[in-house]
Amino acid sequence: MRAFATRGDVDMVMRFNKRMWLDSVGSISRAAKEETHELLMEAAINNNQIDLARGLLRRIVNEKECFSWTSRVGLVAVKVESLSGFTNSLLRPHVFPQIILNDPVEKYMVPFQESRPLPADLILRKVVMRLLKERAVPLVDDWGGCIGIVHRDDCTKLDAPLISMSRGPPLCVPTSTTVEHVIDLLLRNKSEMVIVVKSGNMYEGSYTSSSRPLGVFSLAILWSFTGDYSSGSDDVPDAGISRAAKPKPDAEACNHS
Repeated sequence: MRAFATRGDVDMVMRFNKRMWLDSVGSISRAAKEETHELLMEAAINNNQIDLARGLLRRIVNEKECFSWTSRVGLVAVKVESLSGFTNSLLRPHVFPQIILNDPVEKYMVPFQESRPLPADLILRKVVMRLLKERAVPLVDDWGGCIGIVHRDDCTKLDAPLISMSRGPPLCVPTSTTVEHVIDLLLRNKSEMVIVVKSGNMYEGSYTSSSRPLGVFSLAILWSFTGDYSSGSDDVPDAGISRAAKPKPDAEACNHS
């Protein structure tokens, strides 16, 4: 496929792409899927079909597939963006003038108690309005240790305790972790929040309730530093696209299946 993509043979690359889905019976690894997207866009670019390449990138954005700008698909996406021009750009990267990515997350975190954690055994019905306003809330046990994070999207049972809808142990980072690493961690795990702990209170990302959390850092906090984010809004923009870039609402959709 790569040889045909280099020659700009879009039809042949598309045939291989369709054949791959049929031969795999619908089970394709994420890496293979990313590579097919990259090759399709590469073939379209080499054949001067910029609109097709832009449509393929739009489909990736719509499906909320995370990718790194340093990966093959990321590098091709940069090509598509540069060839599309400013007015036709699909992605609008956010600028954080008040944040230095190499700074420790401790500098921007919110103290844990200010995040207003909820008891883990609390029933969702009693705090449903809180979850309508916030995308994620930390959960604590009887001893004040953070044992989970409940996400709004996971709250589907009104009469169930919050801990039953959490995604397991919370994501944790030491205070010295850079903001850039924390952002990548949040996007990679499709999580809204991490718990910040002392460096000696964690081991390979795990967290024990015997240690006291120092603070939280969330995508909502991150978006509050952007010029596009309104401080009066109860919600935050979609954060599913890697490197904190989101699609413009007026960009064209991909018409090719």
